[in-house]
This record gives sequence, structure tokens and C-alpha cells, in this order.
Amino acid sequence: MTQSPPPPRWFGPRASTDDPAVAALIDRLAVEAEWADIGGGFNLNVRIDTVPPTVLRVHRPWPTRRRVAGLRRLRERLLRAGVHVARPIAMLGHDVVRVGDRWAELEDFVPHIQPAASQESYVRLFEELGRLHAGLRAAWEPGPPEPLDDHRTVRQLRYWLGFTRRRLGTAADAVVTRAGHLLDQLAAARKGVELPRAPIHGDYKLGNAVALENGSWANLDLDFVRVRERIYDVAGSLYWAVESGAELDRPVLLEAYDRTAPEPLTADETRLLPTALTWIPLHWVATAGFIGGVPEAERALAAAEAWWSRREDLSWYPERPSQVTG
Repeated sequence: MTQSPPPPRWFGPRASTDDPAVAALIDRLAVEAEWADIGGGFNLNVRIDTVPPTVLRVHRPWPTRRRVAGLRRLRERLLRAGVHVARPIAMLGHDVVRVGDRWAELEDFVPHIQPAASQESYVRLFEELGRLHAGLRAAWEPGPPEPLDDHRTVRQLRYWLGFTRRRLGTAADAVVTRAGHLLDQLAAARKGVELPRAPIHGDYKLGNAVALENGSWANLDLDFVRVRERIYDVAGSLYWAVESGAELDRPVLLEAYDRTAPEPLTADETRLLPTALTWIPLHWVATAGFIGGVPEAERALAAAEAWWSRREDLSWYPERPSQVTG
């Protein structure tokens, strides 16, 4: 019998406040103040009710010290450029602190309100995404080291589909085979097309884009910031907007982005938006070998196939002139 391969050596679960090293760090920072785990799917985020309140973030094992420190410098530059993000602050006299096999950092807590899922909220979110893209462009250099990225290319996605098949065994054969066929179609649709690349947020949705009491919005959770095809960010925001179940006028969302972005979406970006939307759940199929299992892979593939089956119905996007180069 072939032994199932272990998870990648860099992979590790979300940190826990039950970890003795994490608990000891919280005790040193909080002293007698109250604290609470405030959620976050990837990193541990602990609000500490000092005056003023702060947030302790303990990262997954894979971000390097240079990556975490680089993102802190980026946030400082964004603040100077007028983009509202959480301000990094020193912790125990250091920029970042090692906690077991992870890096931890401290930042200001940003009091905020999460807007309800609605057309109005999503129009504002897409406007804020355009503003954030402009701010990232202005503040990017010197850019932080690139993060671990397991689904940037077709080749990477094929590798992780193979890993999922090996790790989950024969029960995953059917779902991995179907995912491979869908990946072939996405690759064919993208062949020979170069899309605009830019610094992106990587996970821009309600909860990471939040409202403040004064009516402005703040941008949280920049852990996935990187240089990538910018349509990936637009597609991610649209994916979660649709998944929210809100009644949406989708072309208006793209128009909201175009109003504030450094440049409006190109004809190629609009045409390949269905490909980018399908790519999102297809990535979850590929990584089900170490995050989830066969049921999770099947649900993600069903979502990907549903998006792809509706690709012709996504023609509600306004026509855009072809990009002219010269």
C-alpha cells in the first residue's frame, strides 16, 4: 500500500491561545487587561483591551520574518499616503517576536462596523478596492517579499491536484479528474493573454473592508498582499459579494471600481473574469489534501463548475474597447 504523503513542511494550523508560548506572550502584553480571540480564518488575532486597545497577530508558520516586517513597512507607507490600515506598533521593544515556530506582531485595534451585505455596501467596497489599488501602487516600493502562493499558475494547481489525489487516496480520484478537466478549459481560455499585473490585497471582502464611525472605510488583513494579475482581486471581491446572497447589480460594481482604480478594467480583463471567478473554488479543490478532505473538495468543485457553466451568462458586464498598444 502506498503511504499517504505528509502535509507540506511549511503547513501548520492556526495558532491557538491554548499554546503555552502564545498564552505566555498574551500574559506579558495584557498584564491585567481583558483579551479575546477576535477570529480570522488563517492567523490568530487577539484583541487586548489595554489603553488604547491593540491586536496581537500570530501568523501561520510559513510567513518569513522578512515578509512580516515588510508588510509592516508597507502599512506605514500606506498610512502616510492616506490609506486607512492598522498601524503597526512595537512589541516588547521589537518589531516582530518569535513564538514557537511562528512570527507574532502587534498593531492598533481599529474600532469598526462591518457593513451589511447589500448593493450599497458592495458599491462602496468596489470603490474602496480601486482606491486601495491606487494606494498600493503609490506606496509599494520597496515591495515586501512575495508570500507563499500555491495557485498562481496552472502548473502549481496541477501539482496540488496531484498531491490531493495522493494524500486522500482513491476516494479523491473522481473529483481530482473532473478538476483536471476544468483546469484544462481555464488554461485554454487564458492561453496567449497577458493581463495587467499590480499590487493587490488578495482577500478583499466585507470583514476585511470595514466602515468607521466617521463614514470612511479601513482596510484590514493585508497578509496576502502581492503582485499579481489585478483581475484576481476584482474576481475575489465579486465572488464573495455573490456568495453573500445580496441582491446585486453586478455591472454597477465594476463601474464603481473603474471610477477609483488607477486604470479601468480592460476588455481582456472583463472577458476573462469568468475564468478568474472559477479559479477561486478550483484552488480549494487542489488544496483539499491538506485543508479539508474529499467532501470539501467535492463542494468546491461543484461551485467551480457552476461558475464555469454560467460563463456565457456573465455577459452582463458592459462592453469595453480593446486595449490598444503601441
